[in-house]
Amino acid sequence: MATSEYDPIWNQLKASKQRPKQVSIAANRLLHARIVKAVKKRKWLDVGYKLEIEPRIATLSHSRSGSKLTFFLTLSLSPQDLEEL
Repeated sequence: MATSEYDPIWNQLKASKQRPKQVSIAANRLLHARIVKAVKKRKWLDVGYKLEIEPRIATLSHSRSGSKLTFFLTLSLSPQDLEEL
């Protein structure tokens, strides 16, 4: 996968030990939409991570407070996997 300036955010999020996984950054509010879009794209392109966490599903969300942007990564089982249990 090609590197980008947003890779460190995605890599920190994946490596986070908190539950749900989270990472916060400070950035100009005008750039928040761009950063959110870029981190979502990093998640979408990271096929290795999807295979690593299978059969779980990773859900990316975020919150904003002033210039602080916090990303959350929640892992859950897919509905089909829950039916098989």
